[in-house]
This record gives sequence, C-alpha cells and structure tokens, in this order.
Amino acid sequence: MARTTNATKPRAKAAAKPKKRQRLPYYNQSTDFTCGAASLLMAMKGLDPAIPFDRIHELQVWREANTVYMGKGHAGSSPYGIALAAWRRGFAPEIWLSHKGAILLDYQSRDDWRKAGKLVQDADAAEVQDLGLPITVRKWSVDDLAKERAHGAIPIVLVTTKHFHGDNTPHWLVFADSDDKHVYLNDPWISREKGQTARVQSGRAASHATFTDMSKYGKRQERAVVLIRGPQI
Repeated sequence: MARTTNATKPRAKAAAKPKKRQRLPYYNQSTDFTCGAASLLMAMKGLDPAIPFDRIHELQVWREANTVYMGKGHAGSSPYGIALAAWRRGFAPEIWLSHKGAILLDYQSRDDWRKAGKLVQDADAAEVQDLGLPITVRKWSVDDLAKERAHGAIPIVLVTTKHFHGDNTPHWLVFADSDDKHVYLNDPWISREKGQTARVQSGRAASHATFTDMSKYGKRQERAVVLIRGPQI
C-alpha cells in the first residue's frame, strides 16, 4: 500500500479573512439644516483628502444646494442641489429618485413655500440635465448601493430620522459600507441628549430591513440617492 507523503496530503483550507470595513471621514453638521452639505463633505473627503472639511465649506455647499424653504426652519438640500455642488467641485454625481420632479414638497407646510421649493428644484434639475449628469427614476436595494460602493462611489441617501433620533424629519446621511446583515452609515446629526457621540454616528450599523424602511420618507414613500464619484479627470 502506498504511503501518503506530505506532498500528497490534502491541505486544510485557510480560514477566510473577515472583510475590512470601509470607513469614511466623519463630519458633524453644525446646524439643524445642513445635513445634505455635511454628507457631501464626508463623501468628497472620502474621495479626495484635499477637500476642505470645515464649517465655512459646509455653509457654502448648503447655500448652493438648499431648496429655499423646508418646513419650519431654514431650507434643507435637494438631490439636485447636492449633485450640482459636487459637480462644481470636480466630482461626478448621479441621482436616483423614486419619482420625477421636486421631492419633499408635502413636508413643506405652506403653499407659498411649496411653490418656491418646486421652482428652485425644477431649475436645479434642468441644470443637472443640461450638464448631462445622470438622473434615473428607479427602485434600488441595499445590494445596489453595495455594488456602487464596491466600485468606488459614495452614496448619500435620503432617510427619515425616526430610527436614529426618534422624530420623523427628512435627513441626508452617507452609506459608508455594508455586509450580509448590516449597513454602516455616517450620520452627520448627533442627538447629544440621547448620549450620541461622533464615534456612535460614524459607521453606525443598521440592519438591511431597518435601513430599507428608514430610506423612505412620508406618505409618498419618497426615496433619493446621490452617488458621488470622482474627482473628474
């Protein structure tokens, strides 16, 4: 009977190394209305370390991206405004929407605010289209975002604050990474009264089901993603 030598013994399979989680720079929004700007700063900084990461840049981006009115306070950012602010800084944005046209008009409590917000968003959307930046009306899943992230894009996602903060306000945050069970999100808002810190809100885990639920806002279940790629060459 032939002897089994070391050369012919089957080798034990090496244990698979756990995937190293992708992390992004964290920025805490400095006002209650600059979540879109803060999210864009994190995405841009993740792609280009030379991007300014400070309050004046946050407010400059907000001035470019806001919708004039949003609810009771200052205006939040629209996907069109975020995309244009990214493009002006040399990045290549792409927009995914649940429907054509302006978003979150139902959130605005006054008719004149809705009209002003629609006017600004329509103008920004026309500029996005004139520049040839992609706008797609589509359904998307966690897997879709994960694939884009794996190819180097950084998704900025519209969500409701109810899961992380307990109220129900439209909000932008950054999809940093995901695995089979969780997504990991950079949320620029910190609810300090709930004991949250920058560390808690950087790469914060949510189940796929929770994230899918939180990424739909209002009665119309509106959804929006701005993918940031680049810088442009």
